[in-house]
Amino acid sequence: MLASACTSVASAGEPVQLTRDGTLKYSPKFADGGKSVIYARFADTTLLRLMKVGLADGKVEILNPSATKNEFDPALSPDGRLLAFVQTRGLLSLALVMRDLENNRDAEVPPAQGLAGMRSPAVAPDKSRVVYSFAEDARQKLYVVSAQGGTPKMLTDGKGLDNWPGFSPDGSQIVFGSSRDGNFELYLMHSDGTDVRRITNHPSEDKRPSFSPDGKRIAFTSRRDGEPHVYVMNADGSDVRRLETGGETDDYAAWHPDGRRLVLVSEREGKHDLYLVDAP
Repeated sequence: MLASACTSVASAGEPVQLTRDGTLKYSPKFADGGKSVIYARFADTTLLRLMKVGLADGKVEILNPSATKNEFDPALSPDGRLLAFVQTRGLLSLALVMRDLENNRDAEVPPAQGLAGMRSPAVAPDKSRVVYSFAEDARQKLYVVSAQGGTPKMLTDGKGLDNWPGFSPDGSQIVFGSSRDGNFELYLMHSDGTDVRRITNHPSEDKRPSFSPDGKRIAFTSRRDGEPHVYVMNADGSDVRRLETGGETDDYAAWHPDGRRLVLVSEREGKHDLYLVDAP
């Protein structure tokens, strides 16, 4: 089923502000069983770092204090033991790092030759593999690689740009955004790359999808009402609802493990911070 252009508005309740520095932030993900959030922001004018904020105390810390290179696009396994992220190795040269936090071991997909790099990793629920977007030759494809490293396998080879993959809770499906049909829409496929099907249909771009913990809903970002805002729909693309959070713009939604809340980056009076909001 394709989502129609019609959407409803759902109240998200009173948002809870998690950060207060107002700087640009990217790709928040829940950690520690939902007790904290890992995200990326510029720690200074030149270095993009992975940060961590506690939900209870609001304490912010640098996740990898010794890092000397840009680190961003964090992704975690549901049990929090495998962290994947993108790390710069040179000018427009990006590597994918997969860190076993339990055994303190790293595996990686090294940078390719030329101006190419990995983006938007997502960890399989069983921690066995990582799917990511790879840009080359003015296109982007989705690849999957073992969490222990090795040779990546291409999953998509459509025209346009494929990005922002995310596993379903049982690992059987991957949701992603693609411009293969013109503008960015959302698609579902089996985790082996077969049976690709579109689930949204709107003139404005839909991107950054995220499965709810029960697999029944998908949160995503869209400009269908002008500015970027977060929407929630059924996993088949039906019943699209915009979250009314009070933000001027909202983006980068991620589900809390309880399935009842989302963390997102919200812009208010020119400041960008993390907020915890109710899901409809």
